[in-house]
Amino acid sequence: MRKLFVLGLVVIMLATFSFGTEFDFGGQFRTRTTNYKDVGENFQEETLDNISWIDTRMRLSTTATMSDNLKAVLGFEIGDFKWGEGWHNADEVNVETKHAYLEFKPDFMETLKFTAGLQYYADQFGSSIFDEDAAGLTVEPMMDNMNIKAGMFVFNDDDVNSDNSHTFGVLDVSKSMDSLNLKGSFYYDDVRDEYASTYFGAGADYTMDAMGLGGHFIYMNRSFDAENTDSVSGYFAYGYGEYNMNDLNLKLNFGYSPASEDTAFYGIAPYAWLFGLEYAHDGTVTDHTDLMAQLGSGYGQYGGQMVLAANLSYKFLYANFGMINATNENLDNNSLGNEIDVGINYELTDGLTFDVVYAMFMPGDFDGFAENTENAYEFSTKLQYNF
Repeated sequence: MRKLFVLGLVVIMLATFSFGTEFDFGGQFRTRTTNYKDVGENFQEETLDNISWIDTRMRLSTTATMSDNLKAVLGFEIGDFKWGEGWHNADEVNVETKHAYLEFKPDFMETLKFTAGLQYYADQFGSSIFDEDAAGLTVEPMMDNMNIKAGMFVFNDDDVNSDNSHTFGVLDVSKSMDSLNLKGSFYYDDVRDEYASTYFGAGADYTMDAMGLGGHFIYMNRSFDAENTDSVSGYFAYGYGEYNMNDLNLKLNFGYSPASEDTAFYGIAPYAWLFGLEYAHDGTVTDHTDLMAQLGSGYGQYGGQMVLAANLSYKFLYANFGMINATNENLDNNSLGNEIDVGINYELTDGLTFDVVYAMFMPGDFDGFAENTENAYEFSTKLQYNF
């Protein structure tokens, strides 16, 4: 890693003096603390535990612009390491290449922008399908009235128990018309000798003065054999309404996905932020709990859930409330529980923000929970500087 870093510096210096390349640097520093109750396996008393830790992450990236039609991006990450763990200064453990790609528009085809290499990609639907860095090639036509992105990514997913080829194809289309934004997508995820998944998604967002509303619908089909006789399908429907007045913001969210023996909805590498709930889903301060994913794939990331959530914020104060039910048709009791969050998001100085949140999850009468379950909680802070 040190040899690679020195070689990178040499290349940068040569490019700077030989070609007059312009460089822009940026990055992020983040430290988080947390104390939360680990619910173990479905709130079974023998597995409940209180957990505390502190972690740190630092990112540094540089963009080398050679011309209007050519630039290169290289980014590194150190972390996320937890304080108290060993090997903090071991390159092989903590140093990760986040981005390494070339972005260019050929002189004979300047209406197309190509991005090749290790790059970031997130879907158009609140990251409910994919949100990750991956090696691939994307193509974007330069159009005034429409945005189109097509691409192919190749990666090894730790959740897939196979060393065979794993490819992910994307096609995103969006169009803005005054206050209305329309979007549609097609995704194809193929894991050779394991399964193949297709996703069709469509959505719209409409804003008018202080109000906004919108939503999306995503259909998924996953086949486990070439003849398509063993398959599972499902959908994820989401809608929201939002009101803004000066420093006050109120947003209502509703999400639904059915579940049965042959009905489910699975993301590829999801990191959904749609409902704003800190404990039940990936939170804005910490992202380690995600209670719904811990309860198993049948009730996991938007598989077999009905969620109603409200987000209220005023200046630097905010509060969230959520009600979550499982939708499996075989359940007698499907209430997973309710959540209440209160928090602060405050900018200490330019670029430096401080977050603190207390979240409480009150389990319902869900069939899979133990009797006399206790409330779960999380108390977390985050200090983050973007530069």
